[in-house]
Amino acid sequence: MTTYIVLFVAQFCFVATKAFQQLNVMHHKTVWVFWTSAVMSVFECGVYGAVTFKAYEVVNGGDLLSFMLLAIPLWLGGSLGSILSMAIHRRMRDARHRNNSQ
Repeated sequence: MTTYIVLFVAQFCFVATKAFQQLNVMHHKTVWVFWTSAVMSVFECGVYGAVTFKAYEVVNGGDLLSFMLLAIPLWLGGSLGSILSMAIHRRMRDARHRNNSQ
């Protein structure tokens, strides 16, 4: 169960930073791109590490179903991370537009 929780959190954070990164690139936020890449790499290692540990358990125990269930935290973490990133980026853009109009 711990693997699924770690994978959910790692995937959530990785996809949130990856989506944020795409928005930074689209809006030419060069400084943000540099630091977001650094944060992304940490969470990406967490995702790969959790999947690798689970794969090792499957090889030793033969429980293929538990490996296939990794898709659930990957799916939920990824989709929720993207939604959060979009909301944060929109708030940042709206705040910047409000400050520019004053």
